[in-house]
Amino acid sequence: MEKIKLILFLTLLCSCNTSEKKITKVERISLEAEIITDSIHASLPGRLIVFNDYVVWEEVFASDKFLHVVDIQTRKEVGRMGNVGQGPKEFSAPNISRSYDDYVLVSDFGTKHQAYFSIERFLAGEDYYIPVPNSIKINPKSNFRLLEIEKGQFITLQPNSDKLLEHWNRPYFYSFGKFPIPESLRKRDRFSYFQGNVAYNPDLKKLIYTSYRFPYMAIYTKSGKSFKLQTEVKGKFDYSVSSGGEFKRSRDSKEGPRELTLTLDYIVTVDRDLSIDQTDENEVGRDPMKLPHTVFIYDYEGNLLKIANLGFPILRIAADTKNNTLYAIVVMDDYVLVKYEL
Repeated sequence: MEKIKLILFLTLLCSCNTSEKKITKVERISLEAEIITDSIHASLPGRLIVFNDYVVWEEVFASDKFLHVVDIQTRKEVGRMGNVGQGPKEFSAPNISRSYDDYVLVSDFGTKHQAYFSIERFLAGEDYYIPVPNSIKINPKSNFRLLEIEKGQFITLQPNSDKLLEHWNRPYFYSFGKFPIPESLRKRDRFSYFQGNVAYNPDLKKLIYTSYRFPYMAIYTKSGKSFKLQTEVKGKFDYSVSSGGEFKRSRDSKEGPRELTLTLDYIVTVDRDLSIDQTDENEVGRDPMKLPHTVFIYDYEGNLLKIANLGFPILRIAADTKNNTLYAIVVMDDYVLVKYEL
C-alpha cells in the first residue's frame, strides 16, 4: 500500500509542458487569486471537486478521514468524509471523481469496492455512504481513473488494453480511443506511459483525455451510445526505439498536462509556459515550488485561446461546467485553496 501511495505522490507532483497547437493568436493574461481557505494542512492534497457552493479536496496520506468539505461562501471547512481502512465502509487507496447530482464516486484502487458519498446527506448530518449497486458496479482493472458520465454509465482508462478507453453501460461495454503514440512503439510499460486524466461535459457531451507523459489531448463527442474522436491536440516529443523494441523518450522531451478540468466554455489544463518558465522538468522531483504557474485555456474545438498566469505554483485545479470559475490549490507558504474568474 505504501508503494501505491508513493507512486501516486511521484505522479501527482510531476509537472508538465505545453501541448502545441497552431493557432492564430494566444492571449497571455494574469489572474488575481481570491483566497477561499489558507488552512490546508496536508503533506499532499489530492483531487479537487466542485459542487455548487462547496469544494471537496482529498488528503492523499490521511490516516482517518480522507475528504475535506469546504463551504465556499463562509470559507470554512464544514467537515470530513470517508474512512481510511480495510473495513466494509472503508477505503485503503481511494480514487475519487465527481458523479451525477451531488455525489462523489469513490473506488478503492485494485478492488471492486465502490460507493457514492452524498454531499447533501453529509451536510444534513445523515449517513452519506451509498453503496454502488452490484448491477452497475465496474471493476477498474487496476487503473486510477473511473468516471461516471451519466447515471449508471462509466468511462474507465485502460492503458494496458488494445484500446485506451472503455465505456460501460452495464451489462454492455465497448472499447475505443487512440493512444498518443503509434501502435509499434507502445510495447512496454504501458501502464506508466498512458496514464492521464479524463473529464466529461454532460451538456456538450464532450469527453476529454490528456496524457501525463506526452503533450497530447483528445476530444471525443458522445453520439448515442458511442464516442467519436473529434480533435487531437498533439505536441512534439523526441524518442528512440531500441533493437528490442523498447520505447525510450529523450531526457528533455516535453510531457503532458498534469491537471485537467472543464468549465462552461473552456478546457483548462495545468501546463508550463516555456516562454517565461524554463524550469528543467528533470529537476522538479518532489519540490512543489517548481510546479507550473500557468493554466492553458482551450475552447471545446481544441484551440488554445489563453495562457493564464495564476501567480503561484499550481498543484490542483477543478471547475463546474455551469460557469467559468476556476478553483485551485496553489503553493504559497503553505497549500492554499483559491478561485479565479476566467
